[in-house]
Amino acid sequence: MSKYVKELMMDQLRSDLDGTQSLLIVDLKDLDAIAEHNFRRALRKKSIRLRVLKNSLARRVFSDMGMDGLSKYLKGASAVVWGGDGPSELAKEITTQFKTLKKPQIKGGAVDGVVVGPEQVDIITKLPSREVLIGQVLSLLLGPAQQTLSLLTSSASTVVGQLEALAKRGEAAGIEA
Repeated sequence: MSKYVKELMMDQLRSDLDGTQSLLIVDLKDLDAIAEHNFRRALRKKSIRLRVLKNSLARRVFSDMGMDGLSKYLKGASAVVWGGDGPSELAKEITTQFKTLKKPQIKGGAVDGVVVGPEQVDIITKLPSREVLIGQVLSLLLGPAQQTLSLLTSSASTVVGQLEALAKRGEAAGIEA
């Protein structure tokens, strides 16, 4: 393969992964053509992209992207998957697909630029999605505010009632005195 072709392949991979900080390196060996086609189709529905890699060229591209640690996962047949709604959704979808196919495996990957191994990818699949996490944080932030508002509104009626009771007692005490 000529140097020019290699440069074109590396440029294409760089442009495909431009701005991507979360990706997985997978091994698709032992998949027949039909299973691989169905796998790719399922990924496209979730806006996840897959590209088969030439390991030596991928090492250079990942090194340029600041993810040198991925080179240890680039042995044998390798493919990169990226995209989707976030790192946890990507890991969940790939893990789910691989459980049904029973042949491919996750070699490793990167989450927000940090290189992770297959064990960490399993941990990531157990995390809630980004939207769920945002909802949980918002509910935690809004919880005290809602409690404060409910206390203020309920105490206002209680305070008014207590002031009225004190006023009545004062009037009663003033009359008796």
